[in-house]
Amino acid sequence: MCEACGLCCNGTLYNYVTTVPEDVAKLQKYPQLVLKVRNEQETFDEPCVLHDGRGCTAYVDRPATCSQYLCKLLRSVGRGELTEGEALLIIKEARALVENVQEYIAFEPGLPIAVSTWDDPPEGTDEEARLAWERTVYHLGKYFLGTVREEVELPKEPEVRVVVDATAYPEPPPPARPRVERAGLFAAGEKPDWREVASQHHPPPSRPGRPRP
Repeated sequence: MCEACGLCCNGTLYNYVTTVPEDVAKLQKYPQLVLKVRNEQETFDEPCVLHDGRGCTAYVDRPATCSQYLCKLLRSVGRGELTEGEALLIIKEARALVENVQEYIAFEPGLPIAVSTWDDPPEGTDEEARLAWERTVYHLGKYFLGTVREEVELPKEPEVRVVVDATAYPEPPPPARPRVERAGLFAAGEKPDWREVASQHHPPPSRPGRPRP
């Protein structure tokens, strides 16, 4: 799969490769590879002169950075998230996107385009070139560099419905009406004349009397 890709070696993804001291002695047998010091570390530019378009011509002596490097696409295949066939289609699309953006934007010949260093497109870029730039950044960032974070839609929380058994919680009885004590009509120990009381509350009907002579 790597032989069909080469994006990490031909300057598409990166602009240079760092080495460790153990690499320097091995790489001295390849005089066409020029080492440069960057940040007090031996490096060499991409596109790598040891890559012939199909693979590394110094594969046995390749630097530790190269031997340990795994792009996101290769890791995805190793974890079983993608098949090798699917990965080859992604590589093919990446190459097509790179060729397309090079038709719109003039990169310096022989120098890496190094998508990992891209930010905004150059000033004065028209709309079509900007779209080609953005599609390339997105595709290579998503599948090779691992710099694109996909927004994952979390599943919605299930709606919780509470059903209350009315028989388990009967309604409380209505509050008792307060008892009103009526004031007494008679003093304690007094014997009422009930006929007089009755006549006061319910007077007898008047009868027509005879006129006096």
